[in-house]
Amino acid sequence: MKEGGVKLDHVVEIAVPDEEIVSRLAGRRVHQASGRVYHVDHNPPKEPGKDDVTGETLIQREDDQESTVRNRLSVYHDQTAPLVDYYQQWAKQDPQNAPQYHRIEGVGSVTDITRQVKEALS
Repeated sequence: MKEGGVKLDHVVEIAVPDEEIVSRLAGRRVHQASGRVYHVDHNPPKEPGKDDVTGETLIQREDDQESTVRNRLSVYHDQTAPLVDYYQQWAKQDPQNAPQYHRIEGVGSVTDITRQVKEALS
């Protein structure tokens, strides 16, 4: 982007520990016919493994399985770590011309995280 003349004002990293991401995604269950989503810990169905409305069996999507999530995280880290490092170093070395780099912890309430992002961008 720098070479292309595109000016960035801010770069925001929302950091969430891998184990939190695995827990959030691997705990998700779906009622396939309706698309209703449950979570085994945060939004469990009334009867484990059953849709609250129909009583039909909930599924775990293939892309929510722990092994798939961990593989996706590995790819994410391989591709994203160099980019994060790049923007962090640029901000340290050339603060006048680099975009402002902000790291926001992505664990907490949506309201709190949204507030932190808005504050960083203002």
